[in-house]
Amino acid sequence: MKKTVTALSRGMLATALAAGGLLVASSPTSAAETAASRGCSTKQHKEFDTSGYNTDVYLTLCVASRDGGYIASADGYYIDGGGKRKFDNFDIQIRLERDNKDLKVSVCDITAEINRADNGPIQCQTKIHATGSSKGLSADGKVNYDLDADGKGGYTWALTGSPRL
Repeated sequence: MKKTVTALSRGMLATALAAGGLLVASSPTSAAETAASRGCSTKQHKEFDTSGYNTDVYLTLCVASRDGGYIASADGYYIDGGGKRKFDNFDIQIRLERDNKDLKVSVCDITAEINRADNGPIQCQTKIHATGSSKGLSADGKVNYDLDADGKGGYTWALTGSPRL
């Protein structure tokens, strides 16, 4: 089914676009530079061909300082989930890396949430890695998903990692 945005989704999307538009209006590269200076990737989007309305997922990967150490996080939201069973599986894997070697890895299964609610937030983060230096740290990740009733098994959406600190 072609993408049709519900009234609630349209409101959330308009708010997100308006906020994003303010960042982009200053300079196309300023939003990317701001995200990079915070240790974050740019916002990543994927539209999934699901039953009913197609489900859209938006994610940003970040490295952040927490309690004397650092974490990696995948933060974002989804639109047009729920209503019908959309996914047999939807797992987000987030990794805190130093020079492309895994330090901390977490997997967050949001299958129940994305099948239950039309729209919602996404947050997945690693445990804290205690270190005095942020040099070489980055966040990386992927989404493993299985569309309901497509008969094709699982897929992987490889996410673009954050810049190295």
